[in-house]
Amino acid sequence: VQKGLYLTYQVTKKKVSLLLRGMFLSAIFLPILFGAPFALHFEIGRDFWNKMVRRALEIAGPAFVKWGQWASTRRDMFPGDLCEELSLLYTAVPSHKYAHTKKLVEAAFGQRIEDLFDEFETEPCASGSIAQVHKGRLSRQGARRIQAGKVNGGGLAGLMGDEEGREGQVVAVKVRHPDVESKLLRDFELMLLLADIADNLTDAHVIGESVRQFRGPLIEQLDLSIEAEALSRFNKNFSRQRDVSFPKPLYPYVSNDVLVETFEEGVIFNKIFGEEQPWNRKLAQMGLNTLFKMLLEDNFVHADLHPGNILIRFKEPTFLSKVHAKFFGLEEAVPSPHIVMLDTGMSTSLTNQDRRSLFSFFEGISALDGYNIAETSLQMATIQQFPTKPQFVEEIVELFNNFQRHMRKCDDLPPAAECMASLLDIFRRHRVGMKSELSVVIATVFMMEGWATQLDPDLKVMKTIRNFTDYNIQQTLNLV
Repeated sequence: VQKGLYLTYQVTKKKVSLLLRGMFLSAIFLPILFGAPFALHFEIGRDFWNKMVRRALEIAGPAFVKWGQWASTRRDMFPGDLCEELSLLYTAVPSHKYAHTKKLVEAAFGQRIEDLFDEFETEPCASGSIAQVHKGRLSRQGARRIQAGKVNGGGLAGLMGDEEGREGQVVAVKVRHPDVESKLLRDFELMLLLADIADNLTDAHVIGESVRQFRGPLIEQLDLSIEAEALSRFNKNFSRQRDVSFPKPLYPYVSNDVLVETFEEGVIFNKIFGEEQPWNRKLAQMGLNTLFKMLLEDNFVHADLHPGNILIRFKEPTFLSKVHAKFFGLEEAVPSPHIVMLDTGMSTSLTNQDRRSLFSFFEGISALDGYNIAETSLQMATIQQFPTKPQFVEEIVELFNNFQRHMRKCDDLPPAAECMASLLDIFRRHRVGMKSELSVVIATVFMMEGWATQLDPDLKVMKTIRNFTDYNIQQTLNLV
């Protein structure tokens, strides 16, 4: 009887909680829903409405913020000005108590936290919507278990160098927030419900489609062992790169709830962004080259490359830099920038067919070939047949004919971001969605293009695309 009463209580509690949460979200989003026709169709208070959407998502919580950040990259689904506003989304996630961290770490690894670490900061050094990060120092016992895994385990553990996992090494310990999975999945179901209501009231089917596409990236970010696997793969792919690195997961201290990795020093890119520095040009080109290496050589792309996920640190100036400084009488040589990429929970690969389509798409973009872009755009679309297909093709061809005229007149390639924004507006107007993985990759390319051109206004991203389209794509597809 007691067990039955307890189960009834739990079910009732869950339903009441869901009802109250639904009422709270309805109160936040219904005013936005009713204001949408005026803002989007009649341009009445549009800027204010965009800000309302962003603020409502921030109030609604982490799941909605993550969806909004993801939606900000989907210009094929949402208007450009709304995407710009959503790119500013920020959530101040409160950190959880140290008792929860201690409990999860000890449950995950079967050891007392005092035995694993000589030092462990009880206050987190960072907190996100999924997890928070503590700084610690490996004990002799903790290091011994890592070294044993490297010797006996091989596989992913074997990717670590001799310097990783030693006694006294400073590490980052990422720990999931309490009940984060159940809360995010609960909110995901409510997001679907709200999207269906919006579709019925305003024919906003694109919201429901975007929420459903977002489920995959959301689930992947909840499992920290998936992030560890991505880190291992990135470390392998970039093992010969001297100026780009990723944190290294320290197996066997990896689980769904806890991830122990090397602690990376550096300055968050946000903090130096916009400053005039002598290394800006090199840093900008390094960023673009890194992205195209992921895309064309490795077929494994970090899909969340906003400036908050990038650390910059500086190494001693190279010999050539010192010679340059001495020859030109400079006070000091320019240090060499080094890029560290964090938070790889959102990463993606493409099928060979999609890679061919994407490569042809970039070839078309670099040549401003409207017919080729229209053809490959259809290959990358979620639907192949739709009533306005002839107009869709015609508009794309005309768009790039205009860009060609611009190039002849100005003797310069048009900005890559302008090309993509205009193209994705055509997708949106014709209600033609792009495949999710392709859209994320393209958005990542042009997100990187945005900050790279701010670092170096003279950087020509279209020329970089042209350089990489000379790469032997057939070899990367294992076709030769």
